[in-house]
Amino acid sequence: MRTLASEFSYPTLQHPHRHVWDFWYHFAPDTGIFHLFYLNADRSLVAEDKHHFSSQVGYATTTDFTTIDWISDRVFGADPHGWDDTSIWSGDVVKINGGFLMFYTSRNQATDDGMTQNIGVAFTHHVQTFDRWFRIPSIRIQPHAPYELQHVPEDLTIQAWRDPFLFRHQEQIYMLLSAKDPTKALGKKGTIALLKAKNNSFEQWEYLPPICQPGFYAEMEVPQLYRAGADYALVYSSWAKYDFAPNTQQSGGLQGILSPSMFNFPATHPQVFLPETAQLYACRIIPELNGEIVGFDITTGGIRRSGVQTGLQHVDRDFSSYSIDI
Repeated sequence: MRTLASEFSYPTLQHPHRHVWDFWYHFAPDTGIFHLFYLNADRSLVAEDKHHFSSQVGYATTTDFTTIDWISDRVFGADPHGWDDTSIWSGDVVKINGGFLMFYTSRNQATDDGMTQNIGVAFTHHVQTFDRWFRIPSIRIQPHAPYELQHVPEDLTIQAWRDPFLFRHQEQIYMLLSAKDPTKALGKKGTIALLKAKNNSFEQWEYLPPICQPGFYAEMEVPQLYRAGADYALVYSSWAKYDFAPNTQQSGGLQGILSPSMFNFPATHPQVFLPETAQLYACRIIPELNGEIVGFDITTGGIRRSGVQTGLQHVDRDFSSYSIDI
């Protein structure tokens, strides 16, 4: 696999009045529209790095990531009366029979140090506007062995159990998560968790060994899985200051590992797809744009195309035959 730099320079797409960072999306092939879900907060919070603790999910649309229609800055937020009473962090959205599911990250302020993350799920019938999401109280996916359960005070970063990414393989549903490996050294615990849905129900999950556990990142954020020809590509983001991989020159950014096996990614030679110096983070691969890398602008917030095309393609993310009891 090789990356190709585009001759075009793309502008950062700024929200008219909110700071925007991580995003995820659903592409509708019948209309050619990308339905974007993005984290956002008041811009005044950014200077003191407080926006993460006030983030909510907004909704926007685009056809090519060169313009964005910012439809609503709040379609989903924290529940002051629920376990997810702090803020909402990165998630995933999948289409099922009769609507959409959004898997999201949140925390409970009274649990541990307030940083222990769980995964929640919400549902909507509103496939045109995505403006009414209903929580599914029976689904709360908490960290469990073999993964770190809560924050280790001496570690470089907080506990990780976030950034869900769903896919299918041989009629089974799986989920990737950014997690921590308790067997690794302090500051190098970043790992990518692998879960499998029991009975394909979305409600109960089996905790499998990590899909990747390199032992040289403090965090491996926003994991995603793609096809790379006959191989698979596992991609993730790391800040340069938390990147201790032996062959990346502490470049951070969007990195990846290729493997012929979907469930085994030995991280001996990670590949840098887009370094942090490109000023984009929490990047997504967009197979509909020849695998172009799109992320949020580290300096200003907002979403920007990189012009770098990877050619990566989707794994199976067709959940349209599944339904859920509400």
